[in-house]
Amino acid sequence: MLDKKSILRFVFWYNYEADDLCAEKHSDEEDFMKKSSVLQNTPVSPNRKAKRKFTRGDKWLLWAAILLLICALAVFAWRPVENYFREQKTATLIKGIEKGNPTIVVDRYAWAIPGEGYETIPATSANPSANPSETVIPKVDLPKDVVLTAVGTIQMDKIDLDLPLLDSALIVPLRYGAGILEGTALPGEDGNCVVLGHRMKAYGKLFNRLGEMSIGDSIVITRMDGTVYTYIVDTIIPKLDPTYLNDYIGKDAGTGKQLTLVTCTPTGVGTHRLIIIAHLQE
Repeated sequence: MLDKKSILRFVFWYNYEADDLCAEKHSDEEDFMKKSSVLQNTPVSPNRKAKRKFTRGDKWLLWAAILLLICALAVFAWRPVENYFREQKTATLIKGIEKGNPTIVVDRYAWAIPGEGYETIPATSANPSANPSETVIPKVDLPKDVVLTAVGTIQMDKIDLDLPLLDSALIVPLRYGAGILEGTALPGEDGNCVVLGHRMKAYGKLFNRLGEMSIGDSIVITRMDGTVYTYIVDTIIPKLDPTYLNDYIGKDAGTGKQLTLVTCTPTGVGTHRLIIIAHLQE
């Protein structure tokens, strides 16, 4: 039998334990609420990037980047395209020469070669008679449609070269072949036949490989009437200061039936001139 004192003691203990459990539960709930509140107000860590919307400005920037990429690709791709269409015109002219048709019409503004221009010879102590504005290739106001006329072809087996030999060394003709400098001798004639050509950057194009020619190599010119002239290289000037160019490009600047080829050097720079001199093999 439990006496009254024991029953009161049990009731007191039970109430105490229940209050303690309730207090503990209430404390846990408060801690949880505090933690939730702290997490909600905690700023985003600097190492953690918040997601952002793709705005209209971002779209414009993306399109601008794409357009810039396309433009860059076009710039790099355009040079080979130019070379291709230029070579097609040259090939058409060669075929015409073989069939007895020495002319072709080209657009004055089409397929220009970077760096092309009129050759000037500055007045210096080495060439005191030259006017500062004097040009080797005279400036001519060409029409939009330019008629190119070939006198034949020029071939160099050593460098696998076969080009139209044009009757002019003006800017437009030199895009499509080699050109005879006005006022100099024609192939096979007495005097100096001066032929100009571009030193292209692309391997094997126009006079790009002219620097590979050696003493004793042959240069063959075939006229429109079928006459073949073979010249043998006997002099090479690898790096001539343009100041002295007049000493080599006159009709009488040489001996006998001479052929003088002129192009720029170094390739892609053109500060000097490469000169190849050959004489007709009789």
